[in-house]
Amino acid sequence: MDTWGTIDTPILGKALMILREHHIDPLAFTRTRFLLAWGDVCIVFGSPLGIPVYALLTFTPEEIQKWYLFLLFVAVIAVLTTSTNQIHKWSHLRAGVPRWAKLLQKCHLILPSDHHHIHHYPPHLVKYCITNGLANYPLDYIDFWNKMEWVIEKLTGAKPRQDDMRWSKKFYQFSQLSEGKSYHLVKY
Repeated sequence: MDTWGTIDTPILGKALMILREHHIDPLAFTRTRFLLAWGDVCIVFGSPLGIPVYALLTFTPEEIQKWYLFLLFVAVIAVLTTSTNQIHKWSHLRAGVPRWAKLLQKCHLILPSDHHHIHHYPPHLVKYCITNGLANYPLDYIDFWNKMEWVIEKLTGAKPRQDDMRWSKKFYQFSQLSEGKSYHLVKY
């Protein structure tokens, strides 16, 4: 998703802007406020939390017991996907990461910095998964991302990362990031 599209892409333009910006300036989103980092993700991925909440409020104890594993699965997936931006943000920070989060990174329960930083070096075809990175091992082994880009290119004719420089110029003309400040490219 961060390879195709522009700010002008209908419906997805804002999300694409954030994703594309991240590959031009990987530290940009570490300078944003909490709501900017969590807002959109909470709306989309936090919504499924309504399912277990609804069940707890309306189901009988027997129904809850019957559906317990499903409800737990939905809750865990919703919490993890909602937390993904914060986990990803911590993988970019050198300071300010809570000790408990550093421990989770060390155990690879959430995305470790050294694992994710590989993704930000050309040709940017590995280590896309940003919750804990564990799926990266099999996906990178089978060259999943490169193959997906090939399929999309064959289906649409759009070449991956073809317009990055043109896009980045437009982005920086368009963008007034976090509290009205414009940021310059940061060498990562």
